[in-house]
Amino acid sequence: MTLRAEADGVAPTKRRLHAPLTGPFARYSRFVGVMKVLLPSLAALLLGLVVIWPKLSLEDKRFQISFAKLPSKEVESLAMQNARYFGLDESNRPFAVTSDQAIQIPGNRDLIHLQAPKADFTSTSGANIVVDAAAGIYHQTSKTLDLSGGVNLFHDAGYEIHTPTATIDLSRNSARGVEPVEGHGPQGRIEAAGFELSGKGHDITFTGKAHLTLRGASPKGQGQGAKRR
Repeated sequence: MTLRAEADGVAPTKRRLHAPLTGPFARYSRFVGVMKVLLPSLAALLLGLVVIWPKLSLEDKRFQISFAKLPSKEVESLAMQNARYFGLDESNRPFAVTSDQAIQIPGNRDLIHLQAPKADFTSTSGANIVVDAAAGIYHQTSKTLDLSGGVNLFHDAGYEIHTPTATIDLSRNSARGVEPVEGHGPQGRIEAAGFELSGKGHDITFTGKAHLTLRGASPKGQGQGAKRR
């Protein structure tokens, strides 16, 4: 004989639900859930650091900021590499002064010390003149250049002179020297106690005791030119 619950009015037995875990098992389950989220995040972070770390190290080597202890004299003076100065003379003719390095003399803004200076200017008559030296001092107000350490002057008329020191007045297109001069040109060689170059003409005036060797026409059958003193 088979008994049926429906017939007898008895409801079927329901499955019991598990109660929430407590104690050590509950803590372990929560730990596992957290680690499932945390570990992938840490792995992604480490992977990102591995990728960008070389770039960060490279940038650190390329550019570093630090503070240098400079003497007060060096802070007060200004220096410039490959300096170039352009100006106009009293007749509005351009001139240029270049230098490997220009350093402002402390305590005097008008004076600039130049290393390997070179001046290029044009005389009133239109002659182009180039002067260079080992060192020099440029006076900004008067536009004069005091050269020293060996001065070389080149004139576009073919003259070339050498002297230990010289003063160039760029505002008046003139130059002068009071130390021994040695030079040569189309007419011969000359030695003198000094020189003067006026901006009004092509001539170079040699001052003091001078010794001139002129070039003359070569006689037939001789390879050397005659000399006059």
